[in-house]
Amino acid sequence: MQAQRFVTRIVDCNLSLQLPESFNHQRVEVIVLELDDGEPTPTRREPHPDIAGRVQIIGDIVSSVPEEAWDLPR
Repeated sequence: MQAQRFVTRIVDCNLSLQLPESFNHQRVEVIVLELDDGEPTPTRREPHPDIAGRVQIIGDIVSSVPEEAWDLPR
């Protein structure tokens, strides 16, 4: 399956797309979504009030496990 994504502004309720030749004679699904022009507001995560301020980290939690165990991409 191929996908083409376009972000454009609609003028006079018309939309025209130029698609690659590989789409010719194929069934396609067209989905039009209205985008919010505002910048996304980053959400700040906060702990549950019952545990906020009660957790203490004692020691080095990063170095306590060998680097190979983290399964990080190289």
